[in-house]
Amino acid sequence: MEGSYDLTVPANIVWNFIIDPAKIGKCLPDVKNLEVESETKSNAIIRVGVGPIRSDFKFRIEIVEKQPTRHVRLKAAGMGSGSSVNVDAVIDLDDHAGGCTLSYKSDVKVGGIMAGLGQRLMKDTAERIITDIFECIREQVG
Repeated sequence: MEGSYDLTVPANIVWNFIIDPAKIGKCLPDVKNLEVESETKSNAIIRVGVGPIRSDFKFRIEIVEKQPTRHVRLKAAGMGSGSSVNVDAVIDLDDHAGGCTLSYKSDVKVGGIMAGLGQRLMKDTAERIITDIFECIREQVG
């Protein structure tokens, strides 16, 4: 999955928001608990729902690569209710007149019970969650 958002603030402001686990954690939907271990590692319990299946997943989230104010790559691995979710996401920020563009690419792998629900249902759910996250970022930094 990939996409981009135009924001009306400079990249450095967005950068400071997205690399701070406590701040970006407020934009993750259905977070029940977030523990910041360090500036690059966090643990979270997130309620995940796809179709009729809803369960709490324990996620380990880690920033694995960053180029300040321009590029960050993170990985998240979660387990719950006989399923697993692994996310590898890249966010790039580019300044332009009047703000910046936030571009993202993510690879999500789902295993177990949720994997049997069908790709279309999972894709629709993932797109909704991603849209919610980036709309929240826009509201928080805008």
